Amino acid sequence: MRKHWSWPAVTTVLGLGAFTGLASLVRAVVAPRGPGAFEFGVWSALVAASAVVFAFLFFHALPLATGWRAARADGRGPLLCYVAFAAAILAFLWAGGGPVAQLPPAAVAPVSRGLVLLALTAAAPAVLGLWLVTTRLRLVTAALSAPTTPPTRADAVLADLIDCRRAIGVCLTVLATIVTIAVVDSGAQRKAFLAGGVPPAKFPPEWVLLYGALFTAISLLLYVPTFVAWRTRCLLFVDQCYPLPADARPTAAWVEGRTRLIGVLGADLTVGKSLTAAFGLLAPLAVSVLSVVVPGLK
Repeated sequence: MRKHWSWPAVTTVLGLGAFTGLASLVRAVVAPRGPGAFEFGVWSALVAASAVVFAFLFFHALPLATGWRAARADGRGPLLCYVAFAAAILAFLWAGGGPVAQLPPAAVAPVSRGLVLLALTAAAPAVLGLWLVTTRLRLVTAALSAPTTPPTRADAVLADLIDCRRAIGVCLTVLATIVTIAVVDSGAQRKAFLAGGVPPAKFPPEWVLLYGALFTAISLLLYVPTFVAWRTRCLLFVDQCYPLPADARPTAAWVEGRTRLIGVLGADLTVGKSLTAAFGLLAPLAVSVLSVVVPGLK
């Protein structure tokens, strides 16, 4: 079905239908009255749009988390770990409440928690995909430990490293998108509360920034070690394919070949550049939206 020419039109129609239905449902559940009704309507639309995007991101990243058998590993352990992590976050939100638990209208808190659940679900394939890349890199390490130089099936190792790079990039983009959407939704929610008469002291703008910073830090803790491990294997592969000359006098051909292989692998990309590529595309959008939906937030 995805290869059929009508697939983009079908997904667009389904997405618009889901957005319209969810927006109406969320607005009916929140049922704002009086001051702040418009702002809560805007927030309801953002919640619906976020849910549709989360569903798209989930199915887009799902193939990256389904190669455990090929990697000769069991994915049930990582899946259970992630489920426990998500359950801990949800339990904290339910027990701690957060800044919106006691604010009117009361239906906002369950909707917010449901949106967090959807975000955690959408992030699951990306998180599991990063863990799967780590597992695949162990196989690459075993291949690079072969006694031959260059290693046995160097073409297979090269293809695997390139595929790992693609998977890491997709996972980072998915996580960055989810974090950005969550921050924008939180900012719109705060503006709706303020418009409804909630004192700013009960929902300070720092909560929005801390909310985004928390999930950004979690994403980085998952991404950075995986990226560093991948780049280390890439450089090790390059070292085996182009070992240092015995006389310590590298030729122009050696330097050119080594540089070309590094470029093919993409190992010349640093952590900072990769993070800038992912968050840099989304940060201007988030900042511009936040400047509107979060009064007083600089």
